[in-house]
Amino acid sequence: MLKLYHYWSSVCSQKVRLALAEKNLEFASQHINLFDFEHWSPDYVKLNPKGVVPTLEDDGRIVIESNVILEYLEDRFPAVRLRPQDPYEQAMTRIWIYNSEEIAHHNVNTASHNPRHAVRHKAKHHTREEMQAIAARCPNPIIARRFLQRIEHGVSEDEENQAYAALDYLLEMMEGALAATAWLAGNRYSLADIAMAPFINRIEVLKRPEMVSAARRPRIAQWWQHVQDRPAFKQAFSFANPDKSDPLQR
Repeated sequence: MLKLYHYWSSVCSQKVRLALAEKNLEFASQHINLFDFEHWSPDYVKLNPKGVVPTLEDDGRIVIESNVILEYLEDRFPAVRLRPQDPYEQAMTRIWIYNSEEIAHHNVNTASHNPRHAVRHKAKHHTREEMQAIAARCPNPIIARRFLQRIEHGVSEDEENQAYAALDYLLEMMEGALAATAWLAGNRYSLADIAMAPFINRIEVLKRPEMVSAARRPRIAQWWQHVQDRPAFKQAFSFANPDKSDPLQR
């Protein structure tokens, strides 16, 4: 039996839930509340030494990193194919998986901080000393330093603008790719689309949703509608926020 440790609105968790749904795979769900810092608890860090979500457990074997999990699920459960058979389309799939991590993930995280993460942290009413103690539990010193810096100072307007500029560049590449094919890596839905879909969902709820509007990027808008029309999308993204005190519910 598969078990997924995940957070309801984590983009990395969403992409894994989407792949599981497309492959019709059942899994036990273990929700990890990132804003109660359950991902930095000793028990969770034993599972995932990076202290991030998601984590997949398959019969006692642990797989971490969302894009690695996508590839693992494709190889482990090949009945529903999400990786193209054509070598060129396979290469395009890997490029979009890479883009989702190298460009989309970091910059969506930066753009999400002030309107989303900071709101949640503020709602918890932790003192500065409590936040320092929480950061000390983080296994990654780079993430711990960034966490404390953002708690103290937030994300600057310049940082936010740089993040949106990087996302704009990525979206232009997407719009261009979709001029040639219906889906990102070819004419069939694939891991490439799964890797990118959660980031489009997040951009829609941030400060600049016009970046993915039909008026500005009609091909992305059409692609995004087709993604949302898939039954697996509805299943993967219907996971409700179990924390009813959370000020954000999407």
